[in-house]
Amino acid sequence: MPALTDPIFAPVGIAHLTSDNVDLLRAAAAGRRRLRVTTAAQLNGNPHIGTVVTILTVFALARHAADRLDLPATVIFDALENAPAERVDRDGEIYTRTVGDLIESGHTSHAERFRGFEQVLTWASQAAGIRYEVRPYTVYQALCPVRECLHHIGARLEEFRPIVAPADGVVRIRPRCPQCRLMEKSASSLRISAGPGVVHLDSRCPDHGPYRASIPVDGSDGWYDANTPVRSIQKGYLLAYERDQYDACSVSVDGADWGGAWHAHVLAPALATLGIPVPDWPISVFTPLIVDRSGGKLSKTLYVRHGAYADLPDLFLDLNTLIRRHGTDILTTLWDEVCRWAAEPRRLHRHYSVDHLAEIIHSAQPARAARLRSA
Repeated sequence: MPALTDPIFAPVGIAHLTSDNVDLLRAAAAGRRRLRVTTAAQLNGNPHIGTVVTILTVFALARHAADRLDLPATVIFDALENAPAERVDRDGEIYTRTVGDLIESGHTSHAERFRGFEQVLTWASQAAGIRYEVRPYTVYQALCPVRECLHHIGARLEEFRPIVAPADGVVRIRPRCPQCRLMEKSASSLRISAGPGVVHLDSRCPDHGPYRASIPVDGSDGWYDANTPVRSIQKGYLLAYERDQYDACSVSVDGADWGGAWHAHVLAPALATLGIPVPDWPISVFTPLIVDRSGGKLSKTLYVRHGAYADLPDLFLDLNTLIRRHGTDILTTLWDEVCRWAAEPRRLHRHYSVDHLAEIIHSAQPARAARLRSA
């Protein structure tokens, strides 16, 4: 692996087009009164180092953009408690319950699921001097612009099937059984219909039979689970709406796994289909992907559930372990690194390996030890 003093940068086109990452925001920010930077994560466990680095980078980008554009900034963190948490197999069909369902039933707690994210968000907010808001999925799915987008999709299913479900044509806007909260993962029983001001979701529970969930556009009632492509489109629609609602430059910041083909084949075609003018599209910025030794995205599920790369230090997989081994000073070390990414296009638009982060963490240990000796 090359030394940190001899960085190698990916030869990406955008790095030649821009001299500063804020260049990507300038046109959308012109004449606006604030920046709204939105990111999201599923509450499916204590964050691993890839998630930690992504959250830190979001705040570093918000800080850098706020300074360069002289605009106040807020980070909106969409806490997706609709992440699957329980899997139930009935006659070969898979059903799920969400994190939110298990929290409501007392099988887990919100504090347990959110504590690690809150720790990183609070630390990053203080380091950046940027306030943040947490938006639970229960709140997000009921927002009128989000419901309005849902209605557009429900009323124009044939136009959206090739975008959100090119493999099988199944648009997965899942209801849950009103009695036991089970959701059919495949959505094979799902029927979607849109009426005046409402979307009807008809499905079937293996224990309680057929049921209907009616989702009013005004957000007054109802709950549904939108799968990732539908939720991504709704987010783009919402952020376009928020430009005028908050007189803001709306910026979506996510990991690079949501860029590239996803942005080109899902989000952009959907926003065009919805008739949103290109100047009103939210700005999409992607943080570097943290990759494992195979070159794939660092996956906690892969490492924990399937035991891949057993030699990888466990501190990469759990925030608690990282802090226990290195203290919160390690967040400062990572923050210093991602602040460079936030400013320089050649550092932002690329991937980094876990070994690169390991070297950064290792290099910080002598300095930390010296501080402890002098204390």
